[in-house]
Amino acid sequence: MVFWIYDIGFLVLFSIFIAVFLYRNRHKLKREGILFLYRTKLGIKSIDNFASKYSGLLRRLKWVVIAVGFLLMAGILYVLGQAVYIYTAFPQITKLISAPPVAPLIPYFPKIFGLESYFPPFYFTYFIIALAIVAIFHEFSHGVFMRLFKIKIKSTGFVFLGPILGAFVEQDDKQMKKKKKSEQMAVLGAGTFANLIFAGIFFLLLIGFFYLGFSPDGFIFNGYAYSILPTVLISNISESGNYTEIYADGQTFYLDENLKRQLGQNLTNIIAYDDAPAFHSQLTGIIQEIDGEKIRNINDLQIFLAEKHPGDFVEIKTLDKGKEKIFNLELAEHPTHHGRAYLGVTVIPRQTRGIAGKFLGFFMSFKDANTYYSPNWDGDIVIFIYNLFWWVMVINLLVALFNMLPLGILDGGQFFYLGVLSLTKSEKFAKKSFKFISFLILFLFLFIMFLWLFNIL
Repeated sequence: MVFWIYDIGFLVLFSIFIAVFLYRNRHKLKREGILFLYRTKLGIKSIDNFASKYSGLLRRLKWVVIAVGFLLMAGILYVLGQAVYIYTAFPQITKLISAPPVAPLIPYFPKIFGLESYFPPFYFTYFIIALAIVAIFHEFSHGVFMRLFKIKIKSTGFVFLGPILGAFVEQDDKQMKKKKKSEQMAVLGAGTFANLIFAGIFFLLLIGFFYLGFSPDGFIFNGYAYSILPTVLISNISESGNYTEIYADGQTFYLDENLKRQLGQNLTNIIAYDDAPAFHSQLTGIIQEIDGEKIRNINDLQIFLAEKHPGDFVEIKTLDKGKEKIFNLELAEHPTHHGRAYLGVTVIPRQTRGIAGKFLGFFMSFKDANTYYSPNWDGDIVIFIYNLFWWVMVINLLVALFNMLPLGILDGGQFFYLGVLSLTKSEKFAKKSFKFISFLILFLFLFIMFLWLFNIL
């Protein structure tokens, strides 16, 4: 909580610094709409040296860059299509995710839109560091391929939008247009290619730092043991305090307020909680210790229970929303394994819908979703660095994808036009195709925003 204060203080100081810088250099600035451009010659020599030193490798990479550009373009169009499908077919998603489907990636957005359970904190510090890494290497790569193909770099510089800044490399447009279409496409795709490479680098850093900085420290369960009951087996239903007791096939089961909704719906089967200690004691939190023995993951819990017997009393220590809780309960007998101790907690698989959820799930698969990990040393520092790596990886990837949308203001717009022109050899058809895809994308963005607004109002 204290870091939020420091971070907001840093945001204020950084904004003041940018305002003073812009004022003192106002005669060197060029305004383009709401943006201010500050032109320099910074980095041009380094770009020339890099392009000259690795020219052989870069020329071999040309077709890889172009191929990756098309793949990223296909990927972002697929993501957009998935978003349209999800907001059309599942309008209830707006109740789970209050954030608009199209919004700038601004600092503190998980806190602003109530998405803290989906994303780590997004401090301004993370934002400015990630932005610097993304912008510098994105533009540097553009410049390297410009010089590789003998395109003059007129200037480099910074773009300002309030306290938010970016970078640019300005080529000689006349020379650019005279180059082969494949060379122009390589220049356009080079920035996103670099972002994709750096997303991979920071992903590897994220994994390495995770294994270095964290250790398993608890088992995360997300539900109580339950059974699926054929309604024909139910012999009696009665109220018991805050719950409904179900008698079926000689056993007792329970319904809470949510599960009670199944009654009276003429269902063939219903879901009911087992008669288990975890349910009766309303066990909550991350299980970290039982009778003083450390529980680091589900395997530790299974080993512990294997050594216990039905009727044994145990003391369970959990971590629930940062607070320690103690539960004393009596273990029951497993309903299907005679003589085995039974606690009655379970892990309900989380279903991810859409490419974004599957993508994040894939990249986080190096972690066990049901194991709690604690830092090996200073917790705040370890978590800060881990989340920084995560955001730099994600933002590099998002920029790589978004920048290849076939829209005129993005690299993907000219890339798409040149791609169609190369295939059809018809400038007229390429221009019409570019206009069509641009209007289609803008329409889809407006459409999903309309669906979002319609469902939240």
